[in-house]
Amino acid sequence: MKRVVALKPHLSVEQIRERLYGSKNGHHASYWQLILTISLNPGKSTKEYCGYLGISDTKFYHVVSFYNQHGALFCEALQWGGRREKRCLLSVEQEETLLQSWEATALEGGVLVAKQLRQAVEQKIGHRVSDDYLWDLLKRHGWRKKTPRPEHPRAAAVKEKREAFKKKFPTSLKDKEQRQSP
Repeated sequence: MKRVVALKPHLSVEQIRERLYGSKNGHHASYWQLILTISLNPGKSTKEYCGYLGISDTKFYHVVSFYNQHGALFCEALQWGGRREKRCLLSVEQEETLLQSWEATALEGGVLVAKQLRQAVEQKIGHRVSDDYLWDLLKRHGWRKKTPRPEHPRAAAVKEKREAFKKKFPTSLKDKEQRQSP
């Protein structure tokens, strides 16, 4: 069954072209190209449009539905992921100022304890936060977990044996040569 897509007449073909050629964002240009293709070639199936433009049907339906809902301002309403400021507990600037208080101790080699960070964030927000939020907060601002490389508990004994062998090796090699030569 052929599913036909229809656009609401928010803009004329010339206005759509102007938006396409005037867009500074490459993603927005591709959205306007999609809308222009549909308006110039009505009655095609979704698969045909997706084949022309090289996009997925999910993206196709998403862009068309946003254009039909929001009209000429649909590009501002489109969001494909990332931080949504409405849902964020703290803005990026607030997170930055919060982490600046620990930056000096971290640069001196001090350890940032998650319990202390959690208390500060919860005090600022007014409710509890998850571990994932704390890890994401640190990752967003380029903080990484750096620890010394672990050593095996018996590594010291092996190292002593290795050093003893190195000291003894030249003499043991001479002994071996003397035994082999008749």
